[in-house]
Amino acid sequence: MTTTKTQPVLYAVAMKQFIQSLRNRNMSQETIRGYSIDLKQLQKHLSAQKNGPIYLDEVTEEEVEAFHQSFRTAGMKPATLRRKLNSSSSFFNYAVKKKWISFNLAEDIDRVPVKQQERTFLNQEEIKALVKKIEHPIIQAFVTMMVHTGLRVSECANLQLKDVDFAKKEVRVIEGKGGKDRTVPMNPTLIQHMKNYLNTVRPATESVNFFATAKTGAVSPQYVNQHLKKAAESAGIEKHVTSHALRHSFASQLVQGDVHVAVIKDLLGHADVRTTSVYMHTDMSDMQEAVNALPFIQGGETSL
Repeated sequence: MTTTKTQPVLYAVAMKQFIQSLRNRNMSQETIRGYSIDLKQLQKHLSAQKNGPIYLDEVTEEEVEAFHQSFRTAGMKPATLRRKLNSSSSFFNYAVKKKWISFNLAEDIDRVPVKQQERTFLNQEEIKALVKKIEHPIIQAFVTMMVHTGLRVSECANLQLKDVDFAKKEVRVIEGKGGKDRTVPMNPTLIQHMKNYLNTVRPATESVNFFATAKTGAVSPQYVNQHLKKAAESAGIEKHVTSHALRHSFASQLVQGDVHVAVIKDLLGHADVRTTSVYMHTDMSDMQEAVNALPFIQGGETSL
């Protein structure tokens, strides 16, 4: 049996190179930030166990498992536990490829099952009421774009003037989640709304952002969510309304329109159709209609 010869490397150095590799792969800033936080927490845990520099090949499976077990004991949510374990596992996989360690130290740690929750979505009437109650005209236009294209709030905030092509009737998303580009079509009514926004609402600014305020030349996702919360309350919508709920609503309407899941996947910019499946939902009326459509099979006389 051939054993892999490992190279001594400091944890801090390995972590720095791993984070840089994520940037090279055009991972999103949010993803990179999450990995950095998780791996720095692991570094802090390991530092408390040792009285000197942390070399990656000296870290043990038991130490890594103890780190993750501490969060389980503290009652951390399953989704967060899973994310932290994914961070460790990805880091150690990278280290194996670099021949810094001989195997993935997090590979055998049991993953906590995450229950998939039904996501919040709005029906057409709720969306109309929500948009109508948004008092800020720029945010109203911003939300209108999201509702009719399914863009993530960060993607919408990063749109530049050159990315919205009225002639081709499309919006180009540059470096969306995972660093992927995609093109999303616009319907004629949305085009008219966006033209009106540019002509009468968007302030005179040198900003290249499609959605821009006079003060900052941009629109932040946090600002959008603040207005959504206020508008939802004003419209009497009791659901937890966030920018992501708008994206789910877009997907839900496509599902109700019998659009093929592969098309929805491409519109949303998902790499895998399994990710798109979380946007699918059913209600009791849908299930009742499906059951009612089945022919009744009678095997004999039964008294009810």
